[in-house]
Formats: sequence, C-alpha cells, structure tokens
Amino acid sequence: MTEIGMTIAICTRNRAALLTRCLEALAAAERPSSSFEILVVANDCGDDTVPVAERFADRLPMVVVAEPRGGLSHARNRAIDAARGRLIVWLDDDALVRPGFLRAYAAAMAASPRCSIFGGVIVPRLDGEPPAWLLAGLDVVEGAYAARRRATADVFADVDADLPFGANYGMVTDAQRRFRFDPELGRRPGSPFAGGEEIAVMRAAIAAGHHGCWVPEAIVDHLIGPERQSEVWLWGYFHADAQQRMSAHPASLLGRLKAGRAFRRYRWARTRMEPREWLKLFVKAAQLAGKAGVRPDL
Repeated sequence: MTEIGMTIAICTRNRAALLTRCLEALAAAERPSSSFEILVVANDCGDDTVPVAERFADRLPMVVVAEPRGGLSHARNRAIDAARGRLIVWLDDDALVRPGFLRAYAAAMAASPRCSIFGGVIVPRLDGEPPAWLLAGLDVVEGAYAARRRATADVFADVDADLPFGANYGMVTDAQRRFRFDPELGRRPGSPFAGGEEIAVMRAAIAAGHHGCWVPEAIVDHLIGPERQSEVWLWGYFHADAQQRMSAHPASLLGRLKAGRAFRRYRWARTRMEPREWLKLFVKAAQLAGKAGVRPDL
C-alpha cells in the first residue's frame, strides 16, 4: 500500500445530501503541500451515497469503500484498514471544512512530530430556520452539537483532559491501528444517541503514553438540521448522555425526587425566563432524569 501524507476519513450512512455538502467544502479548500486522499466509508447504505461520492473523483482524490455492518465504530475500523495516509483525519458527513482545514492539519503534523492525536475546532451551524429560543441560548446547549473551540495549540497528555470530538480530529495512522474502535460504542442502528467511541480510543492512546495537540486553524462548521433543533431532541441527547455516565447501581428514590423537582422548575421557567436561563434548567433536568432513569414527558 502506497503511503501518502493524509487521509480524510468520512463515515456516512444514508445521508447523501449532507455528504454532497461536505465534499463540496473539501473540494473548495486550500490544498496542502503534501499528498492526501478523501476516504468515504459507506456504512450499510441503501441510498445513492456511493455514486454521489464517486462524482467528486474529478475534483478530489477520492476512495470509496463499503462497510456492510451498521454502526459508526465498524465504519471507522473499515477506514483504518483502508487508509493510506500517515495521518487519519476524521470528519463527519455533516461537517463543512473551512478553507484552511487541510493545510492546518498538514502543518500541525509537520510541526508536532511528538504528537499522535490532533484536535480541531467544531462550530455548530444551525441549518434552515432555527427557533428563536435556540438561537438565543445556543451556547448553553452547544455541547449537544459537538462544539469544540480552541484558540491556541495546547498539548494534552492526560486521560481526563478536554479531548477532541469525532467530527474533527486526527490520529497518526500507526497509532490509530493499535487503538481500534469498540463496536459497542458509537452511533449504531437503534442507538442514535450513543457515542464515546473516539474518546475511548484517545484515552487508551494517552494512557499508553501518546500525546495530543489542538489545531485551532483546523475549523469545521457542524451542520445542525431542523430535526435536531427541538426541545424533544435536546432532551433525548442530555438524558441519554447522563444515563450512559451513571453507575451500575439502581437510582435512588432521592435521585428520582430531585429529577422531578428539576423538571417542574424547568417547566415553570419555560414561559417566564429568557432562553439562556430556562435552558440551563432544562439541561439540568434532563441530566438528573437520565441519572435517575426516569423520563418525564415534554
């Protein structure tokens, strides 16, 4: 297998329209001095993902492969096997790179030979006509949209550090092949809010002695469609995230009572406070409900 400078890996499942926008942005980006490839993994796709990706072959150095097993971790592991770059940069199919993205990663890899992990900036972009309350309080809930903002090229070497997210991060391929993704983690059919597969990989790599650094010039705009702009969706995200973090011990009666009080307070504040204020109560209520294993109806 011929090694090149960088592989941009995009795992996608039945989202050809979003993939088109993602590839359009990559085609318009400034080219790095080193060689690169765009690797699209079609994960159990039943739409026209493959022909859509192949149509960019005259504008981008495209490689398209299929992974029939549904699940993001399976798709990521397929990308690891197919990648030819010395660095694998992971990009979501709903992420639009800014012009300097490719050059930023290439420069970071050249400037930081001791780093095995690289993290880019993720800026949520609300698509369509978002509700006014979400525009006003986006900073309160942007964690649900994988926001990552870094102004300096900080180094991280602690498993408990604030780590990059899968929509925009890179790992040296030799290291990535030693730390593969757990199929029990990450989005998969029937588990739309599952995640954490990339965090688990980075923590394992750091525990083994690898270092990471942030690449503040590698910026993507993360498209957030109307289907993720509702209170119902956000509640589901924060509820599931807290539920995944809770211990194996059964929730206590006190925990359920706290969750109920927090929910009632949020509902009271919903029509009486500014969005940024009631959204803070909303997030707290969803998280407490997730920890307690209860789910009040919105």
